[in-house]
Amino acid sequence: MCPSRAGQPSGKRWPAEVSSPQYHHLPQHEGGTSMKLGSRVQNGRDFRKRVATAASLAVVLALGLTACTDDPTTDSTAGAGSQECIAAADKFLEPWNELPTSLPASPPARYTPLTKPVPAGGSAIALTTPIPSAQESSNAFVEAAKAAGWSAKNLNFDGSVPDLLAKFDQAISAKPTAIWVQAFPAAAMQEQLDAAKAAGIVVGMASVVDQPESYPGFAAVSNGGVTIEEIGRLHANWFMRDSRCAGNVAIFTLPFPIVEKGDQVFTDTVKANCPKCKVSSSLIQPQDLGTPKTASTIVSKLQSDPTTKYAFTVIGNLANGVAPALKQAGINDIRIFGSSPDAESMAALRNGSNAWWVNQNSVMQGWASFDSILRAVTSEQIQPDPGNYPLSVLTSNNVSDGTEVPVIPTNYQSDFKALWGVD
Repeated sequence: MCPSRAGQPSGKRWPAEVSSPQYHHLPQHEGGTSMKLGSRVQNGRDFRKRVATAASLAVVLALGLTACTDDPTTDSTAGAGSQECIAAADKFLEPWNELPTSLPASPPARYTPLTKPVPAGGSAIALTTPIPSAQESSNAFVEAAKAAGWSAKNLNFDGSVPDLLAKFDQAISAKPTAIWVQAFPAAAMQEQLDAAKAAGIVVGMASVVDQPESYPGFAAVSNGGVTIEEIGRLHANWFMRDSRCAGNVAIFTLPFPIVEKGDQVFTDTVKANCPKCKVSSSLIQPQDLGTPKTASTIVSKLQSDPTTKYAFTVIGNLANGVAPALKQAGINDIRIFGSSPDAESMAALRNGSNAWWVNQNSVMQGWASFDSILRAVTSEQIQPDPGNYPLSVLTSNNVSDGTEVPVIPTNYQSDFKALWGVD
């Protein structure tokens, strides 16, 4: 098991303030140039493929070390950094040492009771790709809508932009109260957003860096750019504390704007606070996910620099197979961490071969996104991502038994329904 610094669950509520910011902007790297996804819509099949690929990976984002040691001062941290750095990281992480038992304190979060009753007879459509995590989020979104007394359904598309736009048009023609989209940038569907606005439909989004534009129309964002920034800072401080402000970390990342933003905040936070720490970055191509090439790339990088003892895999899928590959290579002192864990990440955390995971749960994304839409509908005002999203840091010391990624807080359904004033 990992040491007690990981934090034991002891019934603590979410902090009233979380001074975090960081995480996720993504660049498309082509021929040495960088393109911000969603900065403009280009014509042509290649762009559509890039957007679809980026969105699919970003969804995995809205919704995933070899053995832990019992001594926080591992070989990589034998010479601890400044006490000022260590103390600052300890202070920052105080609210995160225990698993939350309720939704984040509000304010600063937006989880306050609705100011008006949930409109009767509402309806919602969730546009979703075949990606399992996206399906899980959409199912949770539908479940949340039905819990509020609305009718709701999923409308599946094949993950491409053309099919997204076709299904978006189909959803608009059904005249629902709200439509929900995960991960695809607003610029890829601006015509549909304009049409939804003209039809009086509220559109919500998740796992995007875009800001809502109008009510009705694109009016709500959950788990967006502000949340990603918070995650970047959270990871940076956890790394600094775990390494006693003397560690070297390699980021293994993906070529998308939302990820780039988080990487940058993580790097900037470490560089600003930890003079003895070093950060490097290696790009993994999306097409290599789920193949042996990803683990091979990560192992090769860590073999090339024995001073690097931390591997930051930006989503759970990147870490799959890495711990066994490291063990086979005779490397037994790497601490693997990241965001959006999947079932394999949880298994590795439970057996002690991963260090920690920031839990951006796909079920929580569905419920929190429907909550943001209800707030837009009842207030008739846009609902940007305010941060203070329901996050938790999972370690081998505090993760529950089982095989699934836990939804935290566990009473999230009753918490949301109480805010909405429904049974």
